Amino acid sequence: MKKFFLTIILLLLSSHIAFSKEVRTRYGFYIDLPKNYTSLSANMDEILKKDKDNEAQINKDYFNEMMAGSTRADMNIEYFFPKKKYKAEFNNIYITVQDLSIKELLVYSPQEVCDAMVVNLSALYNKTIKLYDCQLNPKNIDMKKSPGVYYFEADGPFENQRMHAIMLQTNVGMTSFAAGCILKNCSVFKKDLFAITNSRSE
Repeated sequence: MKKFFLTIILLLLSSHIAFSKEVRTRYGFYIDLPKNYTSLSANMDEILKKDKDNEAQINKDYFNEMMAGSTRADMNIEYFFPKKKYKAEFNNIYITVQDLSIKELLVYSPQEVCDAMVVNLSALYNKTIKLYDCQLNPKNIDMKKSPGVYYFEADGPFENQRMHAIMLQTNVGMTSFAAGCILKNCSVFKKDLFAITNSRSE
């Protein structure tokens, strides 16, 4: 019986190794990226300027106001797009880093942070956003060196879409790992998001 369980554990470990690869993010830390994803670095400012028909459904005035005083580096984003099966424009994982500390959020109560997230996302997406989950230090996200971790689940900018986000501290600043996904695909993208976040190393 022990040999059977050992074999199962070895298979699970070898599957993890076979289906992910360690990559260096544009921010300098490392993650294990599932092999069915490809990465792309982009500048949000340039993306929104090219999006003349507002297909991204972002309130650009609010975005510009929110990012006022930020450097171009603050507006950089690293996308991880699925290579096949899913529509990448609606289903993807991304990382952003801000020159802030998660400690700045920790001085507020979780309720205050959750309420602020609803207000900010509603203004950003120019529609009323519902928050489905908001947790400080959930057990399934490794804290590692971060003094705190926030997890959010909310409506995304598109119809029938959710956004899952994890905010924590890395050595380069307050780092957000997030996934946008169509509802029927969210179980896959949420699982990948958690695995990527928990794999981080600096």
